[in-house]
Amino acid sequence: MKLTTHYYKHIVPAVMVLFVAVIGSAYFLIRHALQRELDLGLLRSKSRIEAYVKANGRLPEVSAFDDQHIVFEPGGSRAAADSLSSTMVYIPEQKKMHISRKLSFSMMVNGQLWGITISQPLEGTRHMTILVVEITVVTILLTLFFFILVNRQVLSKIWRPFYRSLELIGSFKVDGGAEPTYPETNIDEFQLMNTHFRQAAENASRDYRNLREFTENASHELQTPLAIVRSNLDLLAQEGMSERQSELMQGVYTAVRRMKRLQESLLLLTKIDNRQFTGVDDIRIDLAISDKVHQLQELLHARSLHCKLELEEASIPANRELLDILLNNLFSNAIRHNISEGEIHAQLEGHSLRVSNTGAAEALDGSRIFRRFYKKANQSDNNGLGLSIIKQICDTTAMKVQYAFAEGWHSFTISW
Repeated sequence: MKLTTHYYKHIVPAVMVLFVAVIGSAYFLIRHALQRELDLGLLRSKSRIEAYVKANGRLPEVSAFDDQHIVFEPGGSRAAADSLSSTMVYIPEQKKMHISRKLSFSMMVNGQLWGITISQPLEGTRHMTILVVEITVVTILLTLFFFILVNRQVLSKIWRPFYRSLELIGSFKVDGGAEPTYPETNIDEFQLMNTHFRQAAENASRDYRNLREFTENASHELQTPLAIVRSNLDLLAQEGMSERQSELMQGVYTAVRRMKRLQESLLLLTKIDNRQFTGVDDIRIDLAISDKVHQLQELLHARSLHCKLELEEASIPANRELLDILLNNLFSNAIRHNISEGEIHAQLEGHSLRVSNTGAAEALDGSRIFRRFYKKANQSDNNGLGLSIIKQICDTTAMKVQYAFAEGWHSFTISW
């Protein structure tokens, strides 16, 4: 869930609750204010009646066309104070009862005590209250709509540098050359984030360069001592040795050969990382596969392996040397990790090559199989770089490699 969505998920319900509370409060406050104004009108009517009686010595005539109803009743007891209350009054024009406000008081007119009741319907007040509330609701809804619209535009503009920085750091590669240029922003938090991103990218690039230089230097420096060791071993082998010395010598030769293969693999990985294989040709990959299998015939016969080819005519734009290394590692891996009298099946169709081989009855660890120096415990003679080289070549040449296991067959699929 995006941050803006998460923000609206919390803020919109809160604003809606606030607006409902405001509408309810506005309704009761407006109704109370209008009712208070109506009560003041009743008190003003009382004052006018008192003034009329004082000036004329009699009660005024009651108008039949006024919403205000005044009732004079002779006799009764003198009220201690004016009494304001709500009551139901029948309105003949509408033929129904309506809530009204009523003011009851008493006064002396020419020596006679009169009870006077002034009432006025709340119907007009209720309609006014509903109208005001409707206006308030419409205003609030329009405000909410424009608030969300403007807020969305503002948030989108504010967060644009953040998402751009995420895109840059997501596409950043330590071997990709120049470091990303982050967007300018006047928001302190985003500036701090870009600073940390920039430092992390610089550190990663520096560590990668140091590691690459170390690997390259170590691979080159190993060449001379390995050559010296192998030369001295050749000279020593020409000397007369006992059977025990010959066994020890054979073990040393084996270790030197493994170190030589490791040195060559590390040097190859360094060259691939440095993108030293730049030339690209349009290569008939079906012919290249046939040539590679022909070159490996002796190894196939030595292991009594049967290789089946199903090749369609296809071309691929690639560096010829890298493609040769890729195919060599694919088929060498299928031979090395096969069973005696096993099978290898190579299928080329469209833009994919699948090389399958019989082998161990359980799948390899798909999450680690292409890592450098990964190998199973019983593969002590393997340096664990063959599949890593395949993965590195695919990443460099925009190809994809996938591993699958089914019914005793281990499959590697190269697609482009």
